[in-house]
Amino acid sequence: MAAILTGILGAGYLIGLAVYVIASFLRAGRALDPVLTSAGLVPEGYLAFGRRYRGVIRGREVEVTFLPSQGVSAAQLNVYVSTSLGTRVAIARGKPLLDCGDCPRVNVEELLLGGFQVYSHDKECVRKLLADPVGRGALQRLLDDSDVVGLRELYLQPDRAWLRARPRQMTERQFQQWLDDLMVLGETGERCYGDPRSATRKRGCGRHST
Repeated sequence: MAAILTGILGAGYLIGLAVYVIASFLRAGRALDPVLTSAGLVPEGYLAFGRRYRGVIRGREVEVTFLPSQGVSAAQLNVYVSTSLGTRVAIARGKPLLDCGDCPRVNVEELLLGGFQVYSHDKECVRKLLADPVGRGALQRLLDDSDVVGLRELYLQPDRAWLRARPRQMTERQFQQWLDDLMVLGETGERCYGDPRSATRKRGCGRHST
């Protein structure tokens, strides 16, 4: 009888522990709910414990996917904001892995981007974008303290701005700042590059964006 009771208690403990762990992962996956649902984005499940959010903010389509940290694996965050750039730019610690892989490196050492490297075929347009104080400020905040906060890569694509991150730590306020800065960067990029459908757009910008 003692052995049976011990077995039952042990099984109950394991079941309770499993429920607690699963509930903890689900709560962690909903960490961005307060920020994004209040902004009008609609949440849904994403890869078991994660969340996907979709909606429109300030007239721009926004999509966010978030997977919480699991064991030694860091959290995974992707933020997409629609833009009309018509070009490709990648900003990362090393050679970008997910887009603009064949783009040459643009020399922007004077901008002091904290070790980040910039890649694009449209060098003149990139330098114009990064010279804008508003865009440059947003960019620096997006990439700031990567050694502490975790990996971040930024991709500007013909129809969207994309922040890819593996944050080791992230507060609601910090995420809100990233989202705001990504929106600002998209707006600044459109001003610098011009509407890709406009006849007045500077010749040469975006020619490698297909």
